[in-house]
Amino acid sequence: MQFSLPVLLSLLLFSTEALADCEVSGSQWQHVKSKHQIELYRRKSDSAVDDVMAKTLLRSDLSAFILLLRDTEQGPKWIANARQITLLDRPQTNQDLVHSVFNAPWPIRDRDLVTRSHYEQDPDSLVLTLIVEDASESLPKIPTMVRLQGVWSSWTLTPFPANQLEICYQGSADAAGNIPHWLANRMLLDGTFKTFVALRKILPNSIYQNKPLRGIQEPTEKIPNGA
Repeated sequence: MQFSLPVLLSLLLFSTEALADCEVSGSQWQHVKSKHQIELYRRKSDSAVDDVMAKTLLRSDLSAFILLLRDTEQGPKWIANARQITLLDRPQTNQDLVHSVFNAPWPIRDRDLVTRSHYEQDPDSLVLTLIVEDASESLPKIPTMVRLQGVWSSWTLTPFPANQLEICYQGSADAAGNIPHWLANRMLLDGTFKTFVALRKILPNSIYQNKPLRGIQEPTEKIPNGA
């Protein structure tokens, strides 16, 4: 079974737990693996589905990451098992309402979700935080799909010298339906890792670099050219 729950701005429901920092020393995070310059962790949660955290360091602007996530046509090329991502609305320059559909092998029904996301930047550290909340009420359920449940996440983007950017993701998602929790946990880890592998390939040399967004301050103080 290849269906996995990828990480995505449009995937996950924000919770206060998602704002925890990305430090693992002295925490309950258990290291899963280090490969392709990606660190993967898991943590037991109050639910049957584990939390997952992934970290990587690569060369990128802060704005480039947001631009990549907002390029819905490119999403299926790097987000594990994403079939279609649709922007429904952008009420403000830092907010997005998105519907996402993910493939699942027959006879399992495809999964979908609707989310409302927004990002904020700390003016002193320039750390950019992206949080997403469930917005299922914005779109009726599709009979042929199962809507994801119990999902939350945060993305933390920390700039370092020499245009280095640490990307840290924390989140969890229940595949819902009749998929056992042990399999949901494995799919969550696999999907997160595969998405980070693809992220490392597509972001550093992408067309999104050197295109600063208005409202996001780059460490190099690039002049914004609009959102």
